[in-house]
Amino acid sequence: MNFLFSHIKIRSCYLWLIGFILFFDISDLRSQEQLRLDQAWSIALQNNYNLQMQEKLIEKAREEISIQRTDYYPSVSTSAVFARANFDQFPLEMPNISRKVGIDLVSLSVDQQIFSGFKTKNLVESAHNQLAASETKKILIRNTVLLEVGSLYYDIQSNLLRQSAFNASIDRIINQHSRVYNLYLSDQATPFDTLEISNRKLQIQNQLALLEDAKIILESNLRYLLNEEKLPPVEPLEPLTVDYSLNELAEYIRLASQMRPELNQLSAQKDARISYADALTARYYPQLSASVAFNYMKPTGDILKSEWTNFYSILLNLRWELWNWNRDSKKVQQARLDIQELDLQQLQLIQDIRHQVKVAWQNLQSAKKNIKLQKNLVDQEKERYRIVEERYREGLATFFDLNSAEVDLTEAEIELHKYYITWYKNKLKLDFATGIIGKSNQEVSNE
Repeated sequence: MNFLFSHIKIRSCYLWLIGFILFFDISDLRSQEQLRLDQAWSIALQNNYNLQMQEKLIEKAREEISIQRTDYYPSVSTSAVFARANFDQFPLEMPNISRKVGIDLVSLSVDQQIFSGFKTKNLVESAHNQLAASETKKILIRNTVLLEVGSLYYDIQSNLLRQSAFNASIDRIINQHSRVYNLYLSDQATPFDTLEISNRKLQIQNQLALLEDAKIILESNLRYLLNEEKLPPVEPLEPLTVDYSLNELAEYIRLASQMRPELNQLSAQKDARISYADALTARYYPQLSASVAFNYMKPTGDILKSEWTNFYSILLNLRWELWNWNRDSKKVQQARLDIQELDLQQLQLIQDIRHQVKVAWQNLQSAKKNIKLQKNLVDQEKERYRIVEERYREGLATFFDLNSAEVDLTEAEIELHKYYITWYKNKLKLDFATGIIGKSNQEVSNE
């Protein structure tokens, strides 16, 4: 029995140890996970305070619909009146009548609006449109957050690509230094050549140090923007795997007219103002309401029985304001002017969106062309560096030729990386301009 118990304890400890090791292995994997753009977007949308505040405004807009709908239903109220009057001369010519008269009245009433000139209907419709505008504004905030995060993400990628170009340059310089030093030992190179290589390496190392400092600041900004203290390192881009194809400009403009949230928001705001203006015209019509009440009353006075009694009452109330110095018509005119202003805003917004789409599309076309040309230049500079390196080993080229070829190759690679980032950023701007930023092709086709 003791043997069995000991065996169970040893096995439990063994399993616990395996679990402990696996836990830290998983933690290690998580700590080594690299941050992709879609992951950064997901974190930003989850933690963004502006989106959370807008969600509260959406909830308030939903409550406003419920509030406006209450005018469709009857309301129940209670009231109490306890009145006393003392006349200097009672207004009845009857002997021995007290000058004091009183009434105690308690009532419970049900009030129902019958006709209000369609005011309630239009206010409910206006509240629905305001809700749609609030929901669309949330999409706009979302897209803005995605654009900000994406732009900062690609700034970090630009930093990483520049660092990779400089690291490749350092590798070439180290190889150069090794060869030049061997030539120096055989009296085929001067000390100046090795010094020049060392200086070139030091210059690049200084630039790398500046880039690393800038990267720390960019990553700090990313953590702030994502509202997340701990983030894994950013996953480096692989520009060669990207599809650089583009549709026609007209297709992107058509897509923007359907997907851009500002247009939907402005349309919802306009519908809300139209409904509100129609609600204001309700004052042109008579207002009819009814009230049914149960009353419990006790009168006091010499000619009245001082006893509690009850009775029911039905009241119809018709109110029609015939003249108020054109106050209502002026309010309606104000609402109509608001609608006209929204019409002009819509025209301006359409023009702005078309311009944004066109600029982003043209910049992408330019970046696409520059990438193609610069890739050819990089290939040529690599070939040139290879040839000069061979000629230098054979004594047919000077050290300055070799150094110049290496510098030109590094600059060409850095310029190519700049065009890559230009493409990514302008693609991001085009997606924002068309309203499809952060959405897959399947989501866009479904909408």
